[in-house]
Amino acid sequence: MQRSKLFIITVLVLTGFGQSASALSKKKLAVDQLHHTLAAPLKLKYGKHAKPLALSHEYFLSHPAPDFWALSPYYAGQQTDSSCSAASAVMVLNAVRREMNLLATDELITEAALLKHPELSAWKQAVGPGGSGVTLDQLKSYFSAALKAYSIENFELEVFHVNDQTPKALKALRSALVQNEKRGLDFIIANFLQGTLTGDAAIGHMAPVGAYDAAKKRVLIMDPDRRWYEPYWVPENVFLAGMATRDPVSGFTRGFLRVRLSKKKLK
Repeated sequence: MQRSKLFIITVLVLTGFGQSASALSKKKLAVDQLHHTLAAPLKLKYGKHAKPLALSHEYFLSHPAPDFWALSPYYAGQQTDSSCSAASAVMVLNAVRREMNLLATDELITEAALLKHPELSAWKQAVGPGGSGVTLDQLKSYFSAALKAYSIENFELEVFHVNDQTPKALKALRSALVQNEKRGLDFIIANFLQGTLTGDAAIGHMAPVGAYDAAKKRVLIMDPDRRWYEPYWVPENVFLAGMATRDPVSGFTRGFLRVRLSKKKLK
């Protein structure tokens, strides 16, 4: 497609339509510059490390993957460039509420509905158009308030900052992922540098973990950046590297929020 466009542009420009030699020279220079741009190698959508779920879903043939099946019906896209935290929270909140005795009048939670709660006004401002987003520790505070706003009790929230990429850190991450994979009421919302995972913009991002394939040492990211991505797998060491980055706003390293709930308190 790009070569065809370049050929058409080149023909139209170099024929000149009666323009002067000077004008044609300038046009040719513009075409040369365009050719250089189009000839440059293009980045693959998922970069060097990530692999889209549509091309690799064999894990689910032999594993129950409770978090994936809890989250996937509610896979949501962020509504602004900075609302990945709210979109991630919406997925987890809906997944939690599937265990509750909801009424016919109970709507699914959306990002807009979540952020209408008065106690979450600061979150709404932070993730609105032009907002700067939230830090991992702020997410814990806001998510706690969100759970209470939807009458969800008996939960535990814990923030883990990933300070380095040592074997000890990787072992701790594996342990958390293995435990999280056992039950559909334990969730992880990760905070990472998006560029480390997909090779795109070097900006902070948040997404729930959909599954952990321990045999292949990879993590499924339910990325709310739905304009560009579907869920994708990344190697566990790349996942660790993405979290072991420093948030310039908080001054702390990124990491993940672990959510644990008791089913008996959800009725």
